[in-house]
Amino acid sequence: MFDIGFFELLLIIFVILIVLGPEKLPDAVKSSSKALLWLKKQSTKTKQEFTRIFGLNEIYQDSRNEEILEGLKESKK
Repeated sequence: MFDIGFFELLLIIFVILIVLGPEKLPDAVKSSSKALLWLKKQSTKTKQEFTRIFGLNEIYQDSRNEEILEGLKESKK
């Protein structure tokens, strides 16, 4: 996803440790993980809402059915 290597990750952790200090690091990790979890939930809810509102499941199924029908027509030739 981000294409970050092991040493880059260690460098990022080291810089964060220096900037925040060891006292504030656990709180920062906790609040960051809560924020990421909230963001993931909101993303999932938004995707579900778009799917429901715009009928994306039906559109996908219709396009898939058309692909199958075209494949059947070509195989009959």
